[in-house]
Amino acid sequence: MAPIGLTDVAITDFVVNQRHGVKGLVDIISPKTLPPCYIQLPEKRVTTEKLIMEAATTGKGALSAPVIPVIDVSDWKNPNVAEEICEAAATLGFFQIVNHGVSVDEQNELRAAGRGFFDLPTEEKKRYWEGSSVSDTAWYMTSFNPYKEAKLEWRDYLKFEYLSDQVDFAATWPTVCRNEVVNHSNRMKPIGRKILEILMNNLNARMEEETLMGTLRMNVNYYPECPDPKLTVGTGHHCDINTLTLLLQDDILGSLYARYGDKWLHIPPVMGAIVVNIGDMLQILSNDRYKSVEHLVMASRFLSRISFAYYCGPSYDSVIEPLREVLENGEKPLYKPTMYSDYMKYYFARPHTGSKTIESIKLP
Repeated sequence: MAPIGLTDVAITDFVVNQRHGVKGLVDIISPKTLPPCYIQLPEKRVTTEKLIMEAATTGKGALSAPVIPVIDVSDWKNPNVAEEICEAAATLGFFQIVNHGVSVDEQNELRAAGRGFFDLPTEEKKRYWEGSSVSDTAWYMTSFNPYKEAKLEWRDYLKFEYLSDQVDFAATWPTVCRNEVVNHSNRMKPIGRKILEILMNNLNARMEEETLMGTLRMNVNYYPECPDPKLTVGTGHHCDINTLTLLLQDDILGSLYARYGDKWLHIPPVMGAIVVNIGDMLQILSNDRYKSVEHLVMASRFLSRISFAYYCGPSYDSVIEPLREVLENGEKPLYKPTMYSDYMKYYFARPHTGSKTIESIKLP
């Protein structure tokens, strides 16, 4: 039930239209039960029975779940590194990397800066609300598409777009986290490039930066403590639409899951690791050799969670289709050409319903 004195409509108005976000709901109203506007429909809900916390084989014929690999990339030139990355990209769509050159101290500085933004007074955060932000490249929002969703997600986020070809592109970003967010991009971009070079080399294709890394964006996701995590979701199940995502998560177990058949495979936090996942654009370019996999985030009853998703994607005017290198032996393309900007518009115009955007351009 809703907190005393507030209807479900009033809570939605408070969170979305008054721009308090779900953190404002938790801080100001402190609901003891989950408001109905956050309770996912039963058919959309992910039950605990569907979540695989770790790989397990309980006997002959029982489910043997894979483990999301943790790959040591201290030597990028080691052929075993390339082999492990390509294998994970082709099967699970997810892997983690360690010894990548970004220190734990640097990661913690970013986490503290991100939390610093969400701890700002509401009126200060509202200055960045999407649609009326004081910045052209930084926006604050709640849920995913709250104006069209039947049910809200238990998440606020601050998103950035990096325009490195423009002077002072970050000048209007929140000062509480501006330097750390810029520095994080400077660290992530070369890591993303190295991974994409490995994946392209495996396809006998060239590394085309405009096609693979023409846009660089980041979401800072904040998930407050939740009264009843079983009934809602932090981020609904979806596939990333870009080429490659580099995610820095925190140390809260039971948060991030990737689809594995009809179940969800846990991606546990590993000290210092960066989680890497394949996006739709890379699945299209590879003609399904690499897998863009659905994933979700569960809320926590006792702890707030923060994560940083760094997105490498094509330039907006890039036309994406299966690479000629993967079709040279007569293989048929599985997808029709699509402009990345059109694909993005289609994706962001809809809520997280679980339907895959990539199916909209699949050839019969």
